[in-house]
Amino acid sequence: MLAKPSRLRSHATIAVIAPASPVRSWDKLERGIRYLESLGYSVVVGDSVNHADGYLAGSDQLRAREIERFFADPTVAAIFCARGGYGTMRLLELLDWDLIRRHPKLFVGFSDVTALQWALLARAGMPSLSGLMVGVDFDRPDPTYEALFWSLLTEPRAETLLWQGTPDDVLRTGCAEGPLLAGTLTLIAALCGTPYLPPLDNCILLLEDIGEHSYRLDRMLCQLMLSGVLQQCSGLAFGTFIPPSSEPPSTPERPLRQIFVEYIERARPSAAVMNLPYGHIPTKISVPVGLRARLDAERQQLVLLEPLVC
Repeated sequence: MLAKPSRLRSHATIAVIAPASPVRSWDKLERGIRYLESLGYSVVVGDSVNHADGYLAGSDQLRAREIERFFADPTVAAIFCARGGYGTMRLLELLDWDLIRRHPKLFVGFSDVTALQWALLARAGMPSLSGLMVGVDFDRPDPTYEALFWSLLTEPRAETLLWQGTPDDVLRTGCAEGPLLAGTLTLIAALCGTPYLPPLDNCILLLEDIGEHSYRLDRMLCQLMLSGVLQQCSGLAFGTFIPPSSEPPSTPERPLRQIFVEYIERARPSAAVMNLPYGHIPTKISVPVGLRARLDAERQQLVLLEPLVC
């Protein structure tokens, strides 16, 4: 049974942490905090936000203890990440998962935070929200996706439409139901073979990534195939894959749709789609991690079948 958090109520306290890399834009972070405060929430900023050790927001111990402290703090209703970057995987073996399991609460992050969110599900049975981050997305949130974000955190709806696509988005017709597991492909591939990969039986897997050439995405999908991950999925969905901004690789690129189709033909999920607005883009859907969902390729819909909050 999942350890679902309570819904976020008005005037609740939100803790902001940096579990991976240091803050990149202080202006964006400050605007994000002001945005939360304008909605009536109290904001507590963690020590990690003010630390930097190269590509890490302070030491592993500082970031791990901070996460534990905010989970255990009864005055904190939710934990929002400032940004991703790199570093959350370094924390997984340091965290007290029994302590976290005893204090379920809302946890929101994206990108590199995928590792921590999947570990929360695997080790604490706790769903989380893969979505907007304080120092990245809150300065100018898109109204449509902003409404979805807050409804998932505050309203225990029985069903929520997360995505409505078009026939051009369909890679394999059919319908799949199961736990929805979303995140950045790089982190998911890196979790293979560790105790922090949650059960994937009959899941709907939603993937996205940034800065990876097609051959690297191919390699990571191949790793998921060889690990048996893709074959376990009842549904496959591909979000937005942002190409590298640097010079092209020495090897030619291949169309992503072609790569996706090749792995779909091998894994044979019940349904598969692409082009979901989920990824490192300013207008993205927020997606609960670990909750039952339905991927209906016939109708080009991704529907959440249970609430994130109670």
